[in-house]
Formats: sequence, C-alpha cells, structure tokens
Amino acid sequence: MARRAGAAAAGVWAELASNIQRAAEEKGLNLHEAGRRGLRSATDGPASAQVAIRTFGASEKDVRVVLYRDNHAWCPYCHKVWLQLEEKEIPYKIEKINMNCYGDKARTFLAKTSRGLLPALEIDGRFITESSVIMQQIEESFPNNRPLLPAGGKERSMADRLLSLERDVFGTWLQWLRGEESSRARKQFEQAMDETDRVLASSGGPFFLGENLSLVDVVFASSLERIAASILYYKGLRVKGGRWEAINAWFGSMEARDSYKATQSDFHTHVHDLPPQIGGCIAAGSAEQRAIAAALDGKDGMSWQLPLPPLTSQSLEPGEDYPELDRLEAAFALVHCHEGVLKSSQGGADAELAFQYVAQALLMGYEELQASPNKLEAGKVDPGAAVSLRWTRDRICVPRDMSYTAARQLRAHLNWAADIIGPEPRWQGVAISQSSRRDSDPIHFAAM
Repeated sequence: MARRAGAAAAGVWAELASNIQRAAEEKGLNLHEAGRRGLRSATDGPASAQVAIRTFGASEKDVRVVLYRDNHAWCPYCHKVWLQLEEKEIPYKIEKINMNCYGDKARTFLAKTSRGLLPALEIDGRFITESSVIMQQIEESFPNNRPLLPAGGKERSMADRLLSLERDVFGTWLQWLRGEESSRARKQFEQAMDETDRVLASSGGPFFLGENLSLVDVVFASSLERIAASILYYKGLRVKGGRWEAINAWFGSMEARDSYKATQSDFHTHVHDLPPQIGGCIAAGSAEQRAIAAALDGKDGMSWQLPLPPLTSQSLEPGEDYPELDRLEAAFALVHCHEGVLKSSQGGADAELAFQYVAQALLMGYEELQASPNKLEAGKVDPGAAVSLRWTRDRICVPRDMSYTAARQLRAHLNWAADIIGPEPRWQGVAISQSSRRDSDPIHFAAM
C-alpha cells in the first residue's frame, strides 16, 4: 500500500469500503445488528446511536416527538429518555446537541431553552426539559405504547420507592467519586448497592419489578452503567462481575435487549467523559486501583495489544466478543469516518496511509497482512503519523462510533500500527483533559 494523494487516496477508501461489505456478506455477518454502529438512514430495525429518526413502521409525517440529546451519548439523563422511547417503540426524531463540556450549543436550541438543558423533548410542539418530567409526560402521552410505569396500587408504590432508591444510589456514588475519598463514603455507597442488590433479588427478577422491564430499570440503567465503569477505574472496586450477584444478573438481562445494546457505552468512554461533567473524580490511589486504571487505559502494555484475549464474564470489563464481526465493524466505522478521523487527529498524507493500513489489517487480519508483500513495517510511513493513530485510539467513543467490542479491536490495531511506525519504549498518547473535552467538539470531526 503505497502513499497516494487526492483522488487516488479516495479510491483506496472506496475499495476498502467495498471489500468490507463483501467480506461481511460472504461470511453472513450483519454490520448493523443491534448494538453495532448502525446506519443513520435506518428508520426501522435495530436501534443505533447513528439514526436521525425512528419510525417503528409508522409514517414519518406522523412522528409527534423530537428528542434533543447529546451528540456523543454521554449524558445519563438523555440515556434514560432514549431507552424509554426505544422500549415503548414511540416514533421520534433526534436532534443532537453539544454538552457544555465538549462544545457550544446551537443558537436555535438556546432559543428554546436559555439554560441549554439536556435532554429536551417536543411532544406535539410542546417543549419540555428535565428528564423526570419528560419521562412522566411520555408515559401519559402514549398510554397504549407498552406502559412502563404501573398506574397505581402496590406496584406503583414499589416503583416509587425504587426510584427513590436510585436517587440514593446516585447520590452516594457521586459523594464517593467526586466528594471525598474516605471509608465513610465507601461504606455509604456499598450500603446503597447492598440494598439495590437485595430488592433485585427479592423481586423474582430479572428486573426490578419482576419478569418485565419497567421505568425503574430504564432509570437505573444509566446510573449503574456509569457506576460500574467509574468505581472500578477510580476506586478499584468491581461492580460488574463483583459480589452483587442480583445486579450482575440484571446487567445480563439488560444487555440482551436491543434497546440497551444500542445505547450502552464502555468503561473507557465513561471514565473520561465523566470528570468534566461532574467536576472531577477522586482516585483512591491504591496500587490495585492504579493497575486497573492503567489496564482500562491500555497503558499496562497488555490490554490493548494484539492478539487480544477473548472476553469473559471475569474480564476487567466483562463482555462477549465476536472477533471477526468486531473487526469488520471497526473497519467499517474507520472507513466511513476517515475524513473526520484525519481532521480531528490533524493527520496528513502519512497519517491517512497509516489509517488505511489499520483498516486493511482489520479487514484481513493483521497476521495475514504481515505475511503478505504489502506488510506494514518501519520506514513505510513517517513516524510522526503515530501521533494521529494514538490520538484517535484514546478518543474512540462508544456507542457514538461503534460497539465496545469493535472499539476494543480498533484501539488494539491502532496501537499495533503506531508501535511499528513510531515505536516508543513507554506508553504514548495525548492526555485526556479532566476539566474539558473540547478535543471532542463535533466541529473537529464533522464527517463522523
């Protein structure tokens, strides 16, 4: 793969795109199944972070709802509303708005809400903010679309108590994560999690109100997902895969649902999107916590290196991977977004060539590529291109860009290529800010 410019380079990307699609078809793999990157134009079918409108078989002209959510799927409150709409299969349009921590909000949105609050919803032209108000209004406005909140009686009382418990869990989590590193804060958090585990176990499960998913599960989903990532990374305590058995079973049930697969992020994305949102996170500083953080950041010299070990329930971030499909999804996303990737990483012709090598390795397998005459080796690409690869490696966003398992493959392949063309004795990367994520402002990756 020689360095090419202009139309020739565009031709390489087009050929890669065609080959990825052909490989998926020949192997019977669906690049756009639930939880994968998906297509912006897919109004029906599996949910995706990419789509602009969901119709669930209705006519677009009959869509009554507009959801205003953040561009990158970082906002926990947007996550709840998004999940609710998907579970109830309410047709809706999507307007993506920047969070303050990574970009400026559009003037047209600020004209609707001067505070720029997210999420926001329009139902039949009525504009609403505050996630709890929005979710209640959705239930009231669409009573025939699978009710998620009991209308009354003991079940409604239980739902209200559980929603109050979620606020307690959320509060103790934030206190320990950003307020104080103390045995008292840890104890309060663990007590709240113990109670959550107890009520889940007593419900008959797998969900909070029993066999069927409810609004309680939707609300807990965004919180527990972020808790599992941040408490492991900053405190060294396992939530997912840890001692809370009913919570682990609940995660398994949630991850079997198409709606959750499409909206779920990964640990690396959350631990770096949370600090600027909540005002910083306090690391415990123990040897165990530092080792876990290094592994989740790929700085341990193993976690983001090829060949990747299979994911299991005992992995630091538990999961189920499908390496061939994961690689093709990652390749598809990289090829589809290559213009934005180059723009955001400030890469030139050499970086473009390096990214093309990565896409080729994802497509055919890095070992097969390295056994071919076209293998990547030192001297083929300017070593400076490694900076662009590493910058991108550390800023892949799940689910905005792709699924966790695909992101895992892409991070490792970017690492592989960077280490060949620009080897360094220690981990190299561009540090991610704890106070602002303007590196992720959409103006820097418009094509993504």
